[in-house]
Amino acid sequence: MAETIRRSVMLFCCLLLIPIAGWAESIVFLNPGKSTEEFWVSVSRFMQSAASDLHVDLDILYAERDATKMVANARSVLERARQPDYLIVVNEKQVAPEILKMTAGSGIKVFLLLNSISAEQKQALESAGVSLSHLVGSLVPNNEDAGYRMAKALFSEAQRALPARPDGSRQLIAIAGDKATPASLEREAGLRRALAEHPEIQLTQIVYGEWNQQRAQAQTDILLTRYPEARLVWAANDLMAFGAIQAAEAKNLLPGKNILFAGLNNSRQAMQDRLSGRLSVLAAGHFTAGGWAVVMIHDVHAGKDLDKAGGRDRRDPLFAIIDARQAKQFIERFDDQRIPQVDFRQFSLVHAPKSRDYHFSLLPLLK
Repeated sequence: MAETIRRSVMLFCCLLLIPIAGWAESIVFLNPGKSTEEFWVSVSRFMQSAASDLHVDLDILYAERDATKMVANARSVLERARQPDYLIVVNEKQVAPEILKMTAGSGIKVFLLLNSISAEQKQALESAGVSLSHLVGSLVPNNEDAGYRMAKALFSEAQRALPARPDGSRQLIAIAGDKATPASLEREAGLRRALAEHPEIQLTQIVYGEWNQQRAQAQTDILLTRYPEARLVWAANDLMAFGAIQAAEAKNLLPGKNILFAGLNNSRQAMQDRLSGRLSVLAAGHFTAGGWAVVMIHDVHAGKDLDKAGGRDRRDPLFAIIDARQAKQFIERFDDQRIPQVDFRQFSLVHAPKSRDYHFSLLPLLK
């Protein structure tokens, strides 16, 4: 009897080592953010929801906004006895080329999220003899469009709610993220496109808040002293908008009344500030990108050809300009860090075979 049990255990252990067709794919997400940072945690939560729905094995490693640690996390994945099938990488601080070089030939496939590599970076890798055959796709929100639409909405609200200066102009302060991250550069490009269409809006100065609330508060305090007639503030994320609002309130200005702010993100405070009017313009939705990336990887793993479904490298309009009613809906559906029940199979080409393309958006989640 004991010998029979021993043989059964050995057979079971051997079976665990045999690749099985249809075995659930495994993914590691190299999250560049902090494990306490609301945006990056929301990206992970939505991604985990998709992985659970699609029966995908998902592991998440936070880099705590340290580019060196993100590369170290990638190296630690390569050193695992059991490596994942896929690695999701964000080109934050331009580290993706190094990780792509590191993973070439490893057997791990890479998917780029939120910030992809540039054409110049791709060419440099190929010139160095690095094969990118393991790069299976990318999903990047249209950040240029988001920056543009935020600015246009801010200018429109200013025309409605604020008096112009005697010469008909209005002064704007802009707080971008940083000078390296593609998302920041693209949002800034969108702002500049909107400014080119509105010569009555004068850009006083653009500063780089490094996505940090305290830094943006200090910068805005200086800029409002330097440009006391500035009454419009465009910020590339919510934390920098919060810092700018604090600086304005310290100077006895009234956000939403005699000074208007535009920000971007899905944090609870951002939604509450949009609902109260402290934020006059809010763009949100790109936190969903992680969940959509899991859907795409799930389809790739099942053998779907993404080139026949809109392309493997996607730049989708994931952002929506959120009005007060939608902010209220968002708070109700996402309150207490809950993720709304989403049937991710309806977005998958595997589970919805009649689909010919993806339709990723925040707006269906608010219905």
